[in-house]
Amino acid sequence: MTIPKNGCQVMNIIEVENLQKKFHGKEVLRDLSLTVGRGDIYGFLGPNGSGKTTTLRIMLGLLAKDGGRIMVMGQNVELQDPEIRKKVNMLPESHGFYSWMRSTEYLVYFGELYGRKLDKSMRQYLLELVGLDSEDTRSIRQYSRGMKQRLGIARTLINDPELVFLDEPTNGLDPKGRRDIHDLLKRLNKERSMTIVLSTHILDDVEHLCNRIGILSKGKMQYQGSLNEAEGVHAPLYRFYFEREVERKNLAAIPGVHVLSQDKGWVHCRLDKNSPDKAVAALVSRGLPISQVVRENQELEEIYLHYTGGAS
Repeated sequence: MTIPKNGCQVMNIIEVENLQKKFHGKEVLRDLSLTVGRGDIYGFLGPNGSGKTTTLRIMLGLLAKDGGRIMVMGQNVELQDPEIRKKVNMLPESHGFYSWMRSTEYLVYFGELYGRKLDKSMRQYLLELVGLDSEDTRSIRQYSRGMKQRLGIARTLINDPELVFLDEPTNGLDPKGRRDIHDLLKRLNKERSMTIVLSTHILDDVEHLCNRIGILSKGKMQYQGSLNEAEGVHAPLYRFYFEREVERKNLAAIPGVHVLSQDKGWVHCRLDKNSPDKAVAALVSRGLPISQVVRENQELEEIYLHYTGGAS
C-alpha cells in the first residue's frame, strides 16, 4: 500500500475530482470525477470520442488539465514525486512497435529507457509471463496481432508497476486472442496485485475482467460503480406471462409499466419505481390473467446504451 509523504495510507490509487479540459474552446471533459481502488480492474467505458484517452493522458501527466484535481498514489499528478511515476505504466492503443527488432531486443531497448538493465533471465521471465517464447528469433513484423499485444503488455511490466493503464488492449483481436489477453490480465491482477485501468469500448472485455466500471459520455461521467449496482440504478426489466392475449393498450394504462414487446402470451416490460408486486396487483385488479413473473438480468450492453444514448 502506498504511503504518501504525510504518512497516511491510500485506499484509492486514483482520485479525480471535477476534471475539466477544452481543446480549441470546445469542452471535451466536463466536471469528470472518478475513483479507482487499489487492486481494481477498472473498466473505463465510453463511445469513441467521449474523452477516455484524454482522461488517461491527463492522469498520466502527459496532458495539462484546465480544472479539477487529480491524485495518483496519494500525490497530486502535477507535483508528483518522480519515484511514484516509476510505479506506473501504460499501453496505448497505438504503441508503435519497431518491426525490425526481435522481442528480446525490444525489451532491452525499453529497459534502457526505464533505466533498467534486463539480463537474459529477466527477458525470459517477462516473455514467458505473457505467453511468448523467449527463444523465438523472428522479427516483430512476423508476429500476429495477439502476439504484439502480449509483447506490449510485457513492456509495461519492465518497471514492475503497481498501476497500469491499457487503452483498447484487445481491439482487433479474434475471440481466442481476446480470451488469452483476458486470462493474462486477470492473472497479473491476482498474482502481482496490479491495479489495471482498462479503457475500452468493447463490452465483452469489461464483462469478463472488471470489478468496477465508469461510463463516460460527452465528456461527463454518467455512471460509476460495480456492474451489479448499475443493474439497479435504472428501471428493472420483467417478463409477464398471461393465459390469454392481452391488448397492449390495457397494459400501457397501468402507471409505471412500459411495454417493450409481446410474444405468445409473454410481455416484456420495464417497471419504473413500482415493485413487481404492485404491478401484479394492478394487473389482477383489472382482470388481466397474469400467471408468471420473471425478473430479467440486464446485459452490460443495455446498461451502456442507457447511459450513452446508443452511441458507439
